[in-house]
This record gives sequence, C-alpha cells and structure tokens, in this order.
Amino acid sequence: MMTNFLITDFGAKAETDFINTEAIQKAVDAAEAAGGGRVVVPAGTWTTGTIWMKSRVELHLERGATLLGSVREQDYNPDDAFPENFHSVGEEWSGAHLILGYKVEDAAITGEGVIDANGPAFFGECDRDSSFPWYKYGLKLHPIDRGWFRPGPMLAFFLSRNIRFEDVTFKNTTGWTAHIRCCDGFTARGVTIDADRTIANSDGFSIDCTRNVEIERCRLLTGDDGFAIRASCRLHADQHPCEHIRIRDCDVSSCCFGVRFGVGTGTIRDVEFDNCRFHESAIGFGFTPAWINAGKNVYIEDVAVRDCVSLESERPVHVATPAGDARVKNILFERCRFEALLPSSIIGNDNSWPENILFKDCSFKLLGHVKVRQNMHWFSHWPDRQNVFLETRGKVVNVRTENCTPSPDAVVPGALLLTFDDRNFDGWLAAIPLFEKYDAHATFFVSGQIDNAVVRAMKTLAGKGHSIGLHGLHHANADEEIAAKGAQVYWDEEVWPQLDTCNKCYVKISGFAYPNCRRSEESDELFFKQGFKRIRGCLKNLTPYDPEGRMQADRKPLATDDRAFFPATELATRKRLDTLLVGEAYHTDIEDILACVRRAAERREVLVITAHDIADDAKWIHMKTEWLERILATAKECGLATLGFGELP
Repeated sequence: MMTNFLITDFGAKAETDFINTEAIQKAVDAAEAAGGGRVVVPAGTWTTGTIWMKSRVELHLERGATLLGSVREQDYNPDDAFPENFHSVGEEWSGAHLILGYKVEDAAITGEGVIDANGPAFFGECDRDSSFPWYKYGLKLHPIDRGWFRPGPMLAFFLSRNIRFEDVTFKNTTGWTAHIRCCDGFTARGVTIDADRTIANSDGFSIDCTRNVEIERCRLLTGDDGFAIRASCRLHADQHPCEHIRIRDCDVSSCCFGVRFGVGTGTIRDVEFDNCRFHESAIGFGFTPAWINAGKNVYIEDVAVRDCVSLESERPVHVATPAGDARVKNILFERCRFEALLPSSIIGNDNSWPENILFKDCSFKLLGHVKVRQNMHWFSHWPDRQNVFLETRGKVVNVRTENCTPSPDAVVPGALLLTFDDRNFDGWLAAIPLFEKYDAHATFFVSGQIDNAVVRAMKTLAGKGHSIGLHGLHHANADEEIAAKGAQVYWDEEVWPQLDTCNKCYVKISGFAYPNCRRSEESDELFFKQGFKRIRGCLKNLTPYDPEGRMQADRKPLATDDRAFFPATELATRKRLDTLLVGEAYHTDIEDILACVRRAAERREVLVITAHDIADDAKWIHMKTEWLERILATAKECGLATLGFGELP
C-alpha cells in the first residue's frame, strides 16, 4: 500500500502570500527516501515555485486543491538547471518550469485537483486585434510596467521513464503545458488542459523524442498547437526517435495546429490517432519537417489517422516539405470527416517530397465561413477557392484518394449588419450582455472628440468583439463640405483628427459612416483612396409609410423591396454598404424589420440596419431594447450571422 505524505505535515500553508515550494519539495523528497509514496495536496490554493519530481513519487491533488504558480522569478529553477534544459529568447520564455522531472522513473501526477501556472499574471493587456490571425481570441502582450520574466513549459520531464498523468487539470500555462522530452513510457488519461487561449506558445502535449506514449480521453483547449509531435533535442535527437505513439478519444480546441508533426532534426514514426475531434484549428493536421531549414530536418513516417474529425479549420491537412533533407512518407487518413475553408494541401519539391500518402473513405465539406472570434475576419471569400478534396503542388509521389469526395459547393450564408451612431456610449455598453446572449456583434460609429473616456468605451466594446467606426469630428455633411472646401480639407478637418487619435490609442477602425447619410461619388473616392475598406451610406425612400406613419397604398412591405438587400456572395467586393434607418422617427414597423431578417436568412442576403442609442424607452431615431432583442433572437433562430464591419471579408 502506498504511503501518503501530506504537504501540511511539512509546513505547507494555503495562504495567499505564503510560498510553499520548500514544504512541498520536502514532502516529495521524503516520499522518495521512503522508496516511493504519494504526496497529497489537500483542498485549498497552494502557491509554489519549481517542484522537482522524484522517482516512484505520485503527486496527488485532491478535489478542490490548486497548486498555483508563483509570480516571482527567484522561486523557479534557473535556465542552466541541467544540460538538456532550454529557453527561447525570440519567443521570450525562460527555462523555468513549475513541475520538473529530470532522469526520474515511475513518477505520476494524479487526482481531481488543478495545477495552475498563473499564466495571465506574466502578461500585459490582451490585444484583441492581434496581427497574428490564428489567435482568434486575441493575443496577450509583453507587460510594459515591469521587468520581463515568463516561465517556459509548465510541466517538463526529461530523460525519464514511465511517467503518468491521470484525471488532473492543467490550467493557465505560461508556455507549453506538458513537455515530455527524450522519455520512454508516458501515459495520460482523463486529463484536462485549459490554457489561457490568448497566450502565445500555450501548446497542450509536446511529445518530443519520446517513445511508447498512450494518451486517451483527454480534453485540450489551447492557444497554440494541441498536440506537438516533435523530434527536437540538440543533444539526444539521434538516440531518441519519437515513436510508438497512440492517441485516442480526445477533444481538442486549438487556435493553431490541432496536431503538428515536425520541428527538429530527429525521426517521428509509428504514430496513431483514433477517434479524436479537433475544433477551430487553423490546420487540423500539419506536417512541418522544418522550423528553421537545417541541413537535416525531421523524418516523419508511418502515421495513421482513423475515425477523426477536424472542424472549423482553415485546412484539414497540410503537408509542406522544406528544400533541405526531410521526409514525409507512409501517411494514412481513413474514415475521417473534414470541414474547412480550404481543401487539404500537399506541397513538395525536387529535393524533398511527400510520398505514399493515402486518404481513404474520408469526407470534406467546404465551409462558407468560420465561427467569429473577437475581430477575426468572416471568411466567406477566398480568391480562386475550389471545391475539391485535395490540392497538390510541386513534386509529390503516390499521393492518392480512395472514395473521398467533396461536398456540394459551399453555401455562403447571409448576414445582418447592425450599426449605431454618434456618442450613445451608456446605451451601447448597457446592451453588451444582450449582444452576448445571442452571440452577435455590431458596429458603433463614433462622432465628436475622441477623449480618454471615449477611448475606454471603444476599447470595452472592441474587447467584446464589436467593431468601431468613425462618424466625423463635427458630424459635417461630406458632400457639402467637399464641394465647398475640397476633399483634402474635409479629410484634414473632419476625419483625420479622429483617426489619428484612434491610431495612437490602438483602437482599430473598421469603417466610416456618413453623417446624415450625405455622400457623393467624390467622397466615396476619398475614403477608398485613404485606405478605408468600408464606408456606410444610406438606402433612401424605402419606407413604405408616409410622414404620418400610414402605409402608402402603392408601396409594398419592406421585406419585398429588393433594394434593401444584396447577395452575400457580393459582400467581399462591396465597399459601400447602404443602410436602413430604424426608429420611431422613421415610422419603423418592427414586424416588417423582422420579416427582413427572415428574408436575408432564407435568401442568403445581407441586410444593414442603423439606429443611434439603445434604450428601453427609446424614441425618435433610437433603437428600443425590446426591438433589438427581437431582431437578435430572430436572426439567431434563422441562423443569420450578426456581424460587425471588422469581421467582414
């Protein structure tokens, strides 16, 4: 029977400012000295630095227990703690680890508790408009108010044997979650990896130059690769092939690769994935033999993927060989289901080419769009996109498909574009929960001076996934001002002061809305010349009501007027989006607007709607909260995406 070593018996305290590194390490050392044992972490939050695991020791976290990573650099191991350790200057993470095993055997981490590396504490604010588009949730930035220190992989085992993870949750990693390098025998069952998805390098399992691996029934949510199957060790890659790996029945949501094969100079072989599900990945399965094209890159061979699905990705499978020495051969995808914006692709060259790759009994659905994340673009258009199962380029050898056919051409769904004008921040901010309830985004066009309070409001809206546009410093009519003063003066006086302030405050601008809907061809040309991708005009004379609000005998319901809509397939090329105006001043019939929403969904069209404030008692040119909820609910019921300008193709 395994002996328990309770960390509180060695001086551990579940107190906010108490560092438990020494106490927990004493418990681990005592268990090792006894020939093995279980180090028990009871319920509570226990702050700690690096814990060195030892042979035949099981670190067991009871339900309600959390090991929380310290934020102090002095609580972690140094970069040179052992010869095989490494860090990354370019990616700005150190060689520090929260849990570390070096040349240990029969070690385990188990229980229903949590190991929390405290990742967000090492970063500054999140850039919701990350220039790296695969980070759908944004990307946290380098902190500017303190010295930079970030630990590397949260759990690291090097040159070890028979390592086991079971049932535990790993949360908020500072870098890769679990790095298993040059080991023999690694098992993970029932593990949850819940990374902060705005942190770069937050991979799930990094299996590196390791053999005899079994991972099953695990759930991974990562900002970087879900599984990284690597062959990268500067000292031991030749002696430690990455081989005999079995991964089954796992769920992965990843902002980068669901599975990445490659990186290094060693060999990856005999790998199987069975009955796994991948969501949101940029690439479902990626083969990248070279990270930096070395003389010798990775050899990848004998990989089988069966009964897996890859959904909401850019591409399901992508293989690209480098110009140097590399190998990708004997790869099988069988009975897999793929849904993506683009087909799988395999690319080779005359020096290094993919060989013997078979897709058998697989299906592929070409998507019209992917789920919106923050200000991620709505991918409904891709130049020269083809509905084929597989694309190849360059030299490839014996790349085949058997009984694999793509779905019918992708259907581009319709969209509802809700826009709001002027400076009605209180109403806009109060409506955020309503937009969140229906997974909807809008565009808010701001007029007037951009001061600190306005910037805070705009950033709050943008942080919730909404788009921000400009509406003019003085709300001046573009057509009249340009006719009187010229286009450049109008730009300098009316637009540039707002735009310049937003640029300095890192507020991304997604378009311009003409004040009072007054525009001309010259004003359109001005904005496009200045780099605006979208401007908003107006649809005039569409209301079927007279000035008194009575239905005009010769006018049809709005939902039957084709001028209010355009096909979603044209959205990528439409620069000016003309809008309907909603509010009591426009004699709006909410039932007529709801009928327009239903039509846009049924016919896959785009409908643009504008109001100003959002309030329960809204009158005049504003949107009643009740109307907004009915519009959002109807759009969601009909499957109509409600998007901001910044999410458009």
